[in-house]
Amino acid sequence: MKVTYIHHSSFLIELDHAVFLFDYFQGKIPEIDRKKPLFVFVSHRHEDHFSPVIFDLAASHPDITYIISDDIWENRVPEGIYGKVFFMGPGETEDFPCGKEFVRVRTYKSTDEGVAFLVDADGKRIYHAGDLNYWYWEENEKAENNSQKKAYSLRLKEIKAVIEEDGHIPDAAFIPVDSRLKESCYLGLLEYMKEVGAAAVFPMHTFDGGKILQEIKNNAGMRKYLGILHGTGKENESFEI
Repeated sequence: MKVTYIHHSSFLIELDHAVFLFDYFQGKIPEIDRKKPLFVFVSHRHEDHFSPVIFDLAASHPDITYIISDDIWENRVPEGIYGKVFFMGPGETEDFPCGKEFVRVRTYKSTDEGVAFLVDADGKRIYHAGDLNYWYWEENEKAENNSQKKAYSLRLKEIKAVIEEDGHIPDAAFIPVDSRLKESCYLGLLEYMKEVGAAAVFPMHTFDGGKILQEIKNNAGMRKYLGILHGTGKENESFEI
């Protein structure tokens, strides 16, 4: 599996028989193998996760499927490609044809907008959180932050239940570490690793390039995970997993 960081929360993931593009809205998209089916995921409608420019990809990739959160208005989709677009809400599971196999997509309700994705394909499992996170804002009331933590914990338990069925933790997990949360930016990532786990973790949604990534690596609570944390914040950086 090859993982390329594009920008913010957007990544391109290439497997043996499929290519996945998550939450693209700007940045340079690497060259995509047109012989492989392309699946384009959108976790929610926020402008730092979705732009209608993704629909331009249909012109150069005939075997393309869009899997989009149902909080995005249907009229944002051009009529000519509507048959290639599938809307998914929280708590759904769908199988999408991919050659002789299928891509299985599970969705989870975000603690902000839209959904998070758990995707199985080619024997690999990928988790992209979108904006599903423990949003601990210092300026919020204690009760509100506690409510956020409870909601986030519930979602992680739902994901963990799937993992426990087959013992397959995600091969790659993409988790927000928003620098605007200041000292609390890593809490959602830490809770995710304690509850679910992953073979490789890509922090995202940083808002400050790679600065916060280095701070996370220096955090005492994250030291045990240093061997699986990937990324420096440099755009178009690629990793072979």
